Amino acid sequence: MSETKAEDAKAAALRLLAARDRSTQELRIRLERRFAPAEVEKTIKYLQEIGYLDDLRFARIYVDYRNRNRPTGNYLLRMELSSKGIPDSHIEEVLNSPEEEYELALNLAAQRLGRLERADALERCAKVYRFLQRRGFPGAVARKVIRELLDRDPEKEYN
Repeated sequence: MSETKAEDAKAAALRLLAARDRSTQELRIRLERRFAPAEVEKTIKYLQEIGYLDDLRFARIYVDYRNRNRPTGNYLLRMELSSKGIPDSHIEEVLNSPEEEYELALNLAAQRLGRLERADALERCAKVYRFLQRRGFPGAVARKVIRELLDRDPEKEYN
């Protein structure tokens, strides 16, 4: 492996990381398009040693970003992180607690209910339930959220 190829791989990796944080697997896939596997592994090892590449940090940042910008249940978060090559031990460490997951679902459902004013109560419940399911929240959490939101509903249209 020539020294210039190794430096090119490091420079390419640093450009990719400057654009956004990436998991080790994501970076490896991108670098393997242009460089030999030996150069890629050497570059990844170097970036891990200096702290520029850390899957646990990436997973924490990813979950925090999703919680703030597009709340998602732990089921979907687990699938997304796994697809990015994050080890299961890191995934379990960064997932939301049941209380956090419930609060995210509650806030999300309250926003969605506000947009469904014209639908009848049963239809609103079904739509919000399906929405929470698509976002990766467990059925039990979705049912609990809907019960709580309907108990707050002054019209009490259901039943």
